[in-house]
Amino acid sequence: MIAFLWIFVTTVLITGKSVLALNLHDFLTPKAEPAGELHALLVAGSNGWWNYRHQADVAHAYHLLLSKGILPEHIIVMMYDDIANDPSNPFRGKLFNRPNGTDVYKGLKIDYSGSSVNPKNFLNVLEGNSEAVKGGNGRVINSKATDRIFVYFSDHGGEGLICFPDDVLTKKDLNSALQRMHKSKKYDEFVFYLEACESGSMFKKTLEPSMNIYAVTASNPVESSWATYCDYMDLPCLGDEFSVNWMEDSEKHDIDAEQLDAQFEDVKKMTKLSHVMHYGNLKIAKESVGWFQGEHGKKLSVQTQYEDDYPKVSWDARDVELMYMKKLQKTTTISLHAQALEQRDRRDIEALFMSLVDNLLPNTNDKKEIFDKRNDVEDLSCHDDVVKAFDTICIDVNRFDYALKYIYVLNNLCVKFGDSKKIINAMHATCSTATKQFL
Repeated sequence: MIAFLWIFVTTVLITGKSVLALNLHDFLTPKAEPAGELHALLVAGSNGWWNYRHQADVAHAYHLLLSKGILPEHIIVMMYDDIANDPSNPFRGKLFNRPNGTDVYKGLKIDYSGSSVNPKNFLNVLEGNSEAVKGGNGRVINSKATDRIFVYFSDHGGEGLICFPDDVLTKKDLNSALQRMHKSKKYDEFVFYLEACESGSMFKKTLEPSMNIYAVTASNPVESSWATYCDYMDLPCLGDEFSVNWMEDSEKHDIDAEQLDAQFEDVKKMTKLSHVMHYGNLKIAKESVGWFQGEHGKKLSVQTQYEDDYPKVSWDARDVELMYMKKLQKTTTISLHAQALEQRDRRDIEALFMSLVDNLLPNTNDKKEIFDKRNDVEDLSCHDDVVKAFDTICIDVNRFDYALKYIYVLNNLCVKFGDSKKIINAMHATCSTATKQFL
């Protein structure tokens, strides 16, 4: 009992928490170790040199989970795999998620690469549908009712969607898959870390606590997430602010002793440029980080890579390509031309959204509301219809990710009309006369 009180008082002094705020019951009756197995799915949803950070994030996460004791046969990696050996890479065959850090590409095992990194495969891998996956090595998560699942996804996003190299995954499709998994008893508990702009919109008002899923997002539903380590080693941004922060937190702590809500609070404080959010069953946040990131969660034995403190030079995730071009203009005139093209594309994208709204709403006051207001994504069917149609008819949002900034306009049109057919018809009229440069 004396030892218990010493631990209790020490914990209070170190954390600075009020004794009244602590639940003594949690100390007297700790939750038993989970009975099932742990499965992890790591996804980098982008390609292209300036998106370096997403693949570096996922490669880093792979080694982190291995170091914490997750068996390699329980980790599945989806990554386009075009960055490490890109001709622009001055460190050919290597990836770094931190300045002068460890090569995180070394030893990485990728299960799905190239065109096999797509929404259908992602959902089939997650749900264990081995017969439905196409490409890759065919591995899926074969989980059961007592198991835990950890998913980490890093890429671009917009209101109610996240991107893959050649397609998008909507809030409707993700939510439907998670509901099927819950109904089919594919897991006991599920933790989802999502790095993307407006990532909070993927879970807000749809992730019910009863589904036993705990989701942490890099940003709230209406803001960008941020890339970081953006001015080092003559490379694009090495990581994303939220992602770098949660992984460095896990590496610096004994994650068997750290709770998910403690990691959430730490990462929330460290992430300065967006609002880290959490959704779903918040009771899961009282459980050990190690239950979802590795069951041998001691601090890494080698911490030398953190002895040097590198300022986290950060850029808005939607501006990384343009900022990288500006950085290169010091050494080449080609980047000046590329910048001009990128800025032209941005103007044309904005004009296209304006034209679409003009076709639907000739009244000036109505138009202003469509561009000024931010509504939650609640009509999942309309949102799903118009987002996929826009990606096909008007702008390939994977190639021209600046358009993701205005996906909220499509959602606002759903709120306004509640009729996806009307909106899609306007897309045909608008985009048939617009330039085809975006398809």
